[in-house]
Amino acid sequence: MNLLAIDTSAKTCSAALISKGKVKAEISANFAQTHARHVMELVDALMRTARMEIKEIDAYGVTTGPGSFTGLRIGISTIKGLSLAYGKPAAGVSSLLSLAHPLRAYAGLVCPVIDARKGEVYAEIYRFSDTGSKVILPACVCPPGELIGKISDLGESCLFAGSGAVLYMDRIIEGLGGRAFFAPDSAGQIRASTVAELAYQNIINGLSGRASELTPYYIRRSDAERKRAASA
Repeated sequence: MNLLAIDTSAKTCSAALISKGKVKAEISANFAQTHARHVMELVDALMRTARMEIKEIDAYGVTTGPGSFTGLRIGISTIKGLSLAYGKPAAGVSSLLSLAHPLRAYAGLVCPVIDARKGEVYAEIYRFSDTGSKVILPACVCPPGELIGKISDLGESCLFAGSGAVLYMDRIIEGLGGRAFFAPDSAGQIRASTVAELAYQNIINGLSGRASELTPYYIRRSDAERKRAASA
């Protein structure tokens, strides 16, 4: 199976192609402009690098959130369009799981943390084993202090990764001390190759595959939705 995956959930835009379960090509870029202006250019460059044509793609993958509201819509719309145009399956992948998955060899808890702005973070806590991943704390959006309190109650060491972990590193260390560990910078951003691997697993396991089922997972409401609710 040739699977193309993209991630547009944060500032970095990336695309990757896996073929027969192995990474064939991957490209990442950090543009100042919206991803809408560059994502297809990135996909075209990826296909040229892999010396393949888009019609040779058998399936697609994309991060569905949480993350940038605009970025998620761009990525999902792009993959939906390609999937429907070529009649190929597509799978959505959690942004938080995509951050945590490369750290699955860690023996303790793994907590991907994404800066959600407004003094909050998106986070989830996993435990990995030979049989897969187990969610210890479901995906949530909360102030970093609240997250630190929840992890402290678990009484275990925890490996953090992501933009939120970098932003609130001092507070995490203050709250957890020697039980807090941090992934290297190279593991702090979502890689499209990881998204492709997880999407591939979802598709072959029959967990997803229809482009029409791809929807953004924002966790919290947008500013416009909150304003409408407040004025109701």
